[in-house]
Amino acid sequence: MKPFPQNNHILFIRLRLLGDIIFTIPSLQIFKENFPGIKVYYVVEEQFKEIGELIPGVHRLIVVPRKMGLKRMWKFRKDIRNIGIDTVIDFHSGPKSAQLTRLTGAKLRIGYRTANRDWAYNRLTPRDFGAAPTHSVYNQAKLLEHLGIAVRMESLPQYPAITIPGIPISPALKEAIKKEKKVVIHVGAGNPFRDWGLENFSALISRLKEQGITVFLIGSGEEEKKRGNYLGGRLGVDDFTGKLSAAQLFYLISHANVYFGADSGPLHLASLTPVPLVALYGPNIPEISGPWRKKDVDIIQCPMACRPCTQRKCIYGIIPCMKNITMDEVYETIIRYIR
Repeated sequence: MKPFPQNNHILFIRLRLLGDIIFTIPSLQIFKENFPGIKVYYVVEEQFKEIGELIPGVHRLIVVPRKMGLKRMWKFRKDIRNIGIDTVIDFHSGPKSAQLTRLTGAKLRIGYRTANRDWAYNRLTPRDFGAAPTHSVYNQAKLLEHLGIAVRMESLPQYPAITIPGIPISPALKEAIKKEKKVVIHVGAGNPFRDWGLENFSALISRLKEQGITVFLIGSGEEEKKRGNYLGGRLGVDDFTGKLSAAQLFYLISHANVYFGADSGPLHLASLTPVPLVALYGPNIPEISGPWRKKDVDIIQCPMACRPCTQRKCIYGIIPCMKNITMDEVYETIIRYIR
């Protein structure tokens, strides 16, 4: 057991996004193993409140708005100082999270070494750990070393079992999960550089339906909702795009045979369940942002020298790392889990 350097509270900050917040769960597991008596406070933006509520070991979730004026910043400062936080770990070290970290007035403020933001912290960790890519879970856990915790990639824990009691389940959702041979498909990615394309999704869904497989469509963005409405009506599949909370989405995925989608937040939510995952990786690489799970995970990707890329401009103009992934390969990977 390590001696905790300050009082009996600690504050973790990871404002967004869904997958990045989920990637902090192993860090909290490690922390609680070393300091079981310390109360953990965790800051997220209001859009990700439901995800924050899934994190095991959090004593209190602190929710802040996406845009914070001086009055709201001052309230945050007052609230944190009233708690008596002396140690803060900022898992992101972005402009806003750096400001919030500094406002806490904590004696120990831990973050990444970042140009123009080092002023917010008095303990700094590099963002890169050698020439080879390292996973985001490992990168975030490395911040714990300032608390005297040794962090090694090979000893990082997998996600714990997650249970969500009291989820409000609609009649449509209850009826949907009764069906056999179910596949949940995220019909987008929230990013055009990770989009497999409507034509590919349509062809895959048609093929699955021919085999008597039930398809559930999910997604929360406007483009995903348009696709859900179009594919649901044209192909007669269950369209849940834009209709589920994070907890309900977790419930739906948990009752499926397979989850399929590109590298995005819902994929990492699905990785908290035991359901097999079939994931497309284009501009990103799984060595950095792959599902933090070992069992029943199939990554489909096209090996290209330009990966990973900035996702600001494709040198080929057509995003071949995604568009060249064939429907047949995806179908055969999915069907192995259902036969």
